[in-house]
Amino acid sequence: MSGWKCENPATILLVDDDPKILRPLQMLVEFEGYRVVTASDGAAALVVAAAQCPDVIVTDWMMPRIDGIELCRRLKSDCATVDTPVVMLSAALPPQQTERLWDVFLLKPTPVNGLLHAIRSRRERAQSGAYIRVPLE
Repeated sequence: MSGWKCENPATILLVDDDPKILRPLQMLVEFEGYRVVTASDGAAALVVAAAQCPDVIVTDWMMPRIDGIELCRRLKSDCATVDTPVVMLSAALPPQQTERLWDVFLLKPTPVNGLLHAIRSRRERAQSGAYIRVPLE
């Protein structure tokens, strides 16, 4: 971990219903110099994403109300968030028939460096214009 700071930090939205996971993730990502906003479920994440326009979203899959897969569907169907990179975290693999709605899938427990690399690389790809997505019908 580098703990670097930048003048205009990227905003990362972290979404998890377990505060024992969310809080340490927040501290870790903030330590890397990012601005962090959080949500405790998919419904809250949609509100935060609309208000904060995050550069990358890191979400848990299994959550109450709106789970991570449904959150991704809604993000990808909204013109304001269709190009926002999503990192999905889960202790279980998603069903094979699930369409790919996220950019990176990481199994929990995820090594710290793996998560930080996923955030950094997705942000860099988004900044370079490498993301071109078609909204879901």
